Amino acid sequence: MERYDVAIIGGGPAGYPCAIRCSQYGLKTVLIEKSQLGGCCLNTGCIPTKTLFSIAKLLKNPGIDGISISTSFDWERVLKHVKVSVVSRLKSGISMLLKANGVEYIEGEGLIKEPGAVIVNEKELSVKKIVIATGARPAIPEIFCNDPRIITTDTIWNLEKLPETLAIVGAGPVGCEFASILSCFGVKITIYEMLDTILAGRDAEIVGTIEKEFSKKGIQVKKGIKINCSDDISEEKILWATGRKPIVEMAKDTGIKVSQSGVEVDLTMNTNLPDIYAAGDVTGKWQLAYVATKQGEIAAANCAGKNQSISYQNIPETIFTIPEIGAVGITEQDAQKQQKKVKISRFPYMALGKAHAAGSTTGIAKVIIDQESDKLAGVHIVGDQASEIVHIASIAMSKGMKLKEMTDAYWSHPTFSEILMEALFVAEGKPLHIPKR
Repeated sequence: MERYDVAIIGGGPAGYPCAIRCSQYGLKTVLIEKSQLGGCCLNTGCIPTKTLFSIAKLLKNPGIDGISISTSFDWERVLKHVKVSVVSRLKSGISMLLKANGVEYIEGEGLIKEPGAVIVNEKELSVKKIVIATGARPAIPEIFCNDPRIITTDTIWNLEKLPETLAIVGAGPVGCEFASILSCFGVKITIYEMLDTILAGRDAEIVGTIEKEFSKKGIQVKKGIKINCSDDISEEKILWATGRKPIVEMAKDTGIKVSQSGVEVDLTMNTNLPDIYAAGDVTGKWQLAYVATKQGEIAAANCAGKNQSISYQNIPETIFTIPEIGAVGITEQDAQKQQKKVKISRFPYMALGKAHAAGSTTGIAKVIIDQESDKLAGVHIVGDQASEIVHIASIAMSKGMKLKEMTDAYWSHPTFSEILMEALFVAEGKPLHIPKR
């Protein structure tokens, strides 16, 4: 019987970083994955979607004043680029990293027989620690499963051609991203959302900018509508984008506590059973690849006896609509509900030098400052490079930096990140490149 210090079930953005870290801690580690290394993130989620996002931006902005460029695309070749040039290369990179770090990789379905024992390919492994990192799958109500028009973020990559019309059910980040992206490819989009807003929970002012852009692109948004039957939808294809359900089958009959949200864990990523951990989407905490990776690293540290805990404070969110969104901390609406004393400042992309140089002047940066501490409480950006800029705010908030500490720093010019500096100047009451109110 093969013996290991740690067995990780699932090779996605929680599982494979966890395996690498475990091996770096000196633990004999085996990673078990039944499908594809990299999980949803690499194969059908983050990476292919953002590749398509980059192509969509080229189609959206083919030229500037004085330059006219004709654009066209071949969907079959676009998919080949996504799958071969990007996804396959990165997947090979993961295999190389596992080998370089001495992690044994087994392709197969891992099942927990009991604490200390894992079954894979009808073979029993003896293990001291187990980490469950099996991720999640699209959650489609059973009554819709038989409609041949239904596609998900997992299956959209199998389309031989793009539909002329597409219904997107769900106006969260995934639904809004695909609406933005596919509209640039000429698909006529209709979004169906049960709530009375798109991107629920995000800052209303930022959401308003996206709604205006959707309207300009001809993306129709139907809010406050619950779809009870797919017959209510006339579009050629239906992209179901209402969330993902944790994959917890391997935990059945093991005594591991599982709720509707997923496998329950504490801040050390330990389940209710000692020496069995879980990380990533299977825990139902934050279904974000970078949170999954951090959870995997914390699980690995505790497998090695390091006694580390995770923090879910100041997690940045990036949404790849066009224009994109970057956000961290509380919204203006949160501040009102919590009756926090804050000051709010804004700076428009229209007043930013780099935005004009790049021909990308749509958007705004919004900063929320806690008046008592003079620290950042929230930053919300919609515009070009927002997904990159927001990390400056996330680091500043994590380190408790005060407003003046940030404005004292140098900010290179001309850059998109300057928009955060300019918004901070406004918060100080000393704006540089817009008139003082």
